[in-house]
Amino acid sequence: MTSVTLKSYRKQREKEIIDNLKRGMSRAVLIVENQAKKNVSKTGEEHPQVETGRGRASITSKVEGLEGTIGTNVYYMRIQELGSSRQPPYPWLFPAVEMKRDEIKDALKGKFTI
Repeated sequence: MTSVTLKSYRKQREKEIIDNLKRGMSRAVLIVENQAKKNVSKTGEEHPQVETGRGRASITSKVEGLEGTIGTNVYYMRIQELGSSRQPPYPWLFPAVEMKRDEIKDALKGKFTI
């Protein structure tokens, strides 16, 4: 008897794809975190709120599964980003994502640049 054996490598390929996405997500959140820190570091008219560097130092990122989070636990950083009734906004996080949009896409595709 002549026969052909077919074998699925689906599980191995799925694991490869997920591992690559996790690496890409880790790289993407670091790209945004670094740009956000640069944005907060601006001085003068661009970002007149910088005084101690506490806010910049509080910006962190983490990846859980296929989800990345960039943020801070310092309350006044939220006010800087969004503004308040007494203070205009000085955005630092959302512009970081916009500024690095292409690099984020490349990182998620597995194209890492230095």
